[in-house]
Parts: sequence; structure tokens; C-alpha cells
Amino acid sequence: MRTLRIVAWACALCTLSPTASLWGQNDAIPAQDSLEDRRIKRVTQLATFIPGAGQIANRKYWKAPVVWGGMAYCISSIDYNLTQLDAARAHLIELENNPATDFNTLQSARSEEAFYRRNRDLSWFALVGVHALSILDAHVDANLLSFDVSENLALHLSPVPAPHTAALLAPGLVIRWHRPGHKFTNFERSKRAHRAF
Repeated sequence: MRTLRIVAWACALCTLSPTASLWGQNDAIPAQDSLEDRRIKRVTQLATFIPGAGQIANRKYWKAPVVWGGMAYCISSIDYNLTQLDAARAHLIELENNPATDFNTLQSARSEEAFYRRNRDLSWFALVGVHALSILDAHVDANLLSFDVSENLALHLSPVPAPHTAALLAPGLVIRWHRPGHKFTNFERSKRAHRAF
């Protein structure tokens, strides 16, 4: 029960820390940005309180079953380790109450009890980790949902002529960035044509 309380407090603190920074923002943000911030905050809160809901809100439907599957595996692992821990503790108590028990058998029962207790604790940490990763994934997806990935901002790998010899080609990275409404000068056009070869 104590472990459950600690996990609940840790989840509550992790939930409040990313949203607390949004509360301290300047109020002079344009309306579109505040709508976007509210949407991101809503998605993050959905992901915090309902596992997989943030992924569904971001329309990444295939990620929700991954979150649910990870959490189901962690919960089943917790249940299995709790059952085995109870059995190991009962066996240990039985051996400790028996005066005819030798030292090696008692040590073996103690190490078995410690093994299942450790696995139970690791399963709780894994459950919290899966939930935290799902919240982080939903928050990052919500932030990148409006990110511009059009052709004008893409990176292209193309051969670039070597500076002194036109016959040699070397691999190079060309960054093409088109600004809307920008008119190219003749110098820029000739430079672009030269780089296209």
C-alpha cells in the first residue's frame, strides 16, 4: 500500500510539473498560439489521466494499443509477482517456525522472497515508466502536429561539384529552404542552378 501511495504521488508531481510552466506564460500571446497551447495541454492531461487517450486525441490510433499492451503486461507482471511473493512469504514463515529447518533451506527461502519482492518493485517502476513514456509521446506528438514538413523545408542528399574541378563529384548535403514570397535574385538563381548539377 505504501508503494502505491508513493507511485500515486510521483504521477501527480509529474503531471503538474509540465503544465505548471504553461500557467506562468505571458498573456500577450496571440489567440492562435493560445488555442494551440490549450490543445497541447488538453492532450497531455488526457494522456495523464486516461492511458492511450492522448495518442487517440493526436489521431495516432496505432499507438494506443501499444500503450495498453505495455500497461497490461506490467499489471500482469505485478499480479504474478505479488502472488509468488505471498507464496514465498508463507513458505518462509513456515520454515522459520519449524525448528528442524537447516540454514541452507532457510537462506534459499529468504532469497526467493527477496527475488519476488524485487521483481514486484521493478514491475511497479515499469508501469510508471510506460505511463510516463505514453504521456511524453502524446505531448511531443501534440507539439509536432502543427510542425511544417513540406517539401520546401526538406533536406536532400545530392552530389555537389568539387570547388576546383568540375569533373569530380563528391557527396554533399544540400539544405533547401524556401521562404514564401521570396523572390530570387539572378545571382541566387545561378548559384542554385550550379548546385543542382
